[in-house]
Order: sequence, then structure tokens, then C-alpha cells
Amino acid sequence: MNIGRVSDHVYLIDTEPLGIPQLIGVYLVVGEGRAVLIDAGAMTGLKNLLKALRSLLSNSNIKKFSIALTHIHLDHGGAAASLLKTLINEGYEGKILVHPRGVKHVVNPAKLWFSALTVLGEERADAMGKPEPIDPEYVRGVKDSEIIDLGNVKVKALYTPGHAPHHVAYIVIPDSVAVTGDALAIHHEGKLHPVTPPPFRADLALKSIERIKEERPNVVTVSHYGVLPWKGEEALERVKSKMLQWFNIVENAVRKGLTDPDEVFKIVLKEDPEVVKIMAARENNPIFKNSARTSLRGILEYVLTTQKRPMKPS
Repeated sequence: MNIGRVSDHVYLIDTEPLGIPQLIGVYLVVGEGRAVLIDAGAMTGLKNLLKALRSLLSNSNIKKFSIALTHIHLDHGGAAASLLKTLINEGYEGKILVHPRGVKHVVNPAKLWFSALTVLGEERADAMGKPEPIDPEYVRGVKDSEIIDLGNVKVKALYTPGHAPHHVAYIVIPDSVAVTGDALAIHHEGKLHPVTPPPFRADLALKSIERIKEERPNVVTVSHYGVLPWKGEEALERVKSKMLQWFNIVENAVRKGLTDPDEVFKIVLKEDPEVVKIMAARENNPIFKNSARTSLRGILEYVLTTQKRPMKPS
């Protein structure tokens, strides 16, 4: 169990799905008698998450506990329903907060699970675990710019589409911490690569980076993984620069007539040594196997769609 202190009111919990560290992080915001957990991770990390939460909250006066999802993908919201049911059984009051487009999929994740099996494949989906349904009374849509009041600390929701149309980032006030889910990047030891699987919208993702920047956070965090090692604006500019680097590589490849994802990915690997090192550290497991390649495919599909060109089957 790995718990890190991000700020006065924010903790980073490594959920360690399948016992693998630094793959999926979630963030606990603790206020006066109330707390918000931003994301719940995958089902295969639920036991570790519960152990960490019990440790953090055992001597507190927390009675109300909300789970605020950045989005509904299995590595972010997969454990949410099961976690909330357990917490309610242990005497907490709470709800799951999610973008309105995600409410029905949290209540009944059957379609989400089928999509995961289709897009990720059975091995990767099973490695994250099948989410449970939950009664709709425990799920509600979070509004753009909504303030979740925890007394001495507040959490502001920001709609940040791009990675997913229903993506939400959160700003913790007064700690000046941005919890960005998958709106920004994959991070490992000061290295970045975009987290842009299909269907990705580069135009919206870049606007979302600017939206987060407008909040002027001092600390920027991501789900995969941890606190970025640069202060606020510099962190966001580095993320933007990395996304534009990949975008430019892909555009140049397409101009040369390349539309095969495998061929374009070879160019990315040659021109961006950071992604090679991240892959070596992160992708030797069934959860994030080939995730960098999938992110490249999202950018390539976006470029080809905007240019109305077909992708060559790989």
C-alpha cells in the first residue's frame, strides 16, 4: 500500500492493480467531516484502495464520502460502484459524481464492459476487472464549474473533453492542485507521452489544457502516474508541447502518404526517445500493454478524419 501526501488536503493513493505499482493513482481530498475521492481505479485494485482509505480515515470524523470520476473508463471508474457500496455498508453517506453523459454507464455498466472487451480485448479488460451496477439514486451528474464544498476545502469540476467527451478534471481549492485524470498525459520519472486513444479529439484536448491553465494550479497531477515534477504552468506547457510534437510527427507522416499505424508509430519511436523509456517501464503488464501505440492511433485517426482520408488497416 503506497500513500503519498500531495498537499494539505490531498493524498495520492497507488491502487496497485494486480500488485503492479505506479500504474493507476487516485486522489483523496479530505475536508471537514467530508471527503471526495477523485477516481476509484480498476476493480483489480479495489482491495488495495479500501485498505488505504481505511488507514487514512480511521481516526477522522469523515461521514460523507463522494467519488468524483474524471471519466468512466475501467481504469478510472471501474471500482466506483463496488467501493461506494462497501463504504455505505460501513456507515458512510455518499454518491458517485460523473459527467452527465456517464451516469447511465455507471448505473448499468453492461455496455461499457462490452465496449471494453471489443476495444481493449479480453486480456486487458479482465486485467482491470468487470464493474458492478449500482442503484441510480447513488449516481448524479456533475455540472461544469460546479463547486463541491468540503468546508475548509473545495473541489471545482471542469469539463475537459478530448481524451473522452465526458472527461472532467478537478481543481482543489485552496491547495491549488489540479487532478486531471487523462486530460493531459502519461508520466513516468519526468518523461511524458500523450494519452490519446481513439476516439481522440486533438482540438478539444488542447482547449482543455488551456482551460486547466486558466485555473493557475501550482501542482498538476495525472492518473498514470502521480504529481508532475514541474510547477503549474510549466507542467501544462510541457504536456501541450508533447502533444503537439506527436501531432506534428503524425501530420508529416500523413503528408508523405503513410497511413499505416505501425509505420507511423515507428517514426514516433525514432523521434521521441521519451516514449521508448516509458514503454519499457509501464507496458510490461496486461493492463497497459500497447497503450502508447493505442495513443498514437488516436492521433492518427484524428488527423486522417480531419483530412477525410482512410486509415490503412494494420
